Amino acid sequence: MHRNRIMSALALFTAIAFAQSALAQSSNVPKYSGDKLIFPDGFRTSWMFVGSNYGLQYKGEGLTAHANAPGPQNAFHNVYITPEGYAGFRTSKTAFPDPTMLVIDIYGASQKEPHNILAKGYFDGDQQGALVAVKNSARPPGPNGEKTIWAYYMFPDISKPEATAVAQPDDNCEVCHKKNGLVDNVWVQFYPMLRDLLKSGS
Repeated sequence: MHRNRIMSALALFTAIAFAQSALAQSSNVPKYSGDKLIFPDGFRTSWMFVGSNYGLQYKGEGLTAHANAPGPQNAFHNVYITPEGYAGFRTSKTAFPDPTMLVIDIYGASQKEPHNILAKGYFDGDQQGALVAVKNSARPPGPNGEKTIWAYYMFPDISKPEATAVAQPDDNCEVCHKKNGLVDNVWVQFYPMLRDLLKSGS
């Protein structure tokens, strides 16, 4: 019996080590090159799509801070979250686990071509960059030495492998998200797959 307990403990430790190793190699955790975030690869195929919007933009305070954000103002924003981030929020409904990443995948709005049979409308046109929000207590400090748990990154071009970006100063993004995000700095009110979790009992 003692031998069986030892074998069970070894199997458990091996499983934990394997899970930790897999997570470290996963694209679901933030990776850095110095103080820059490496753009997460594979988010469109392995992350969860939580919602989209067309032309949603900042107004009033902070507008100039986001003037250099990628993509035209009238663009489609398709939003994805790491599966672990979604699962953690589904359980707690009050916070996202550390680490969590969200990607806003930005596309210019293109109109139908003349020969299209549809009468009118818009569709996702050219990819126009991305925005990434990261909750990571172990992140590198921002450009002004900030070390808030949430950080925000702008990627004008994600076509190149392992594109990198430095965190935006807190005054540009973090302060606004903390004030206006419905839950834990996140605009849950705009993302149906997250918003609906607050209405459900599961």
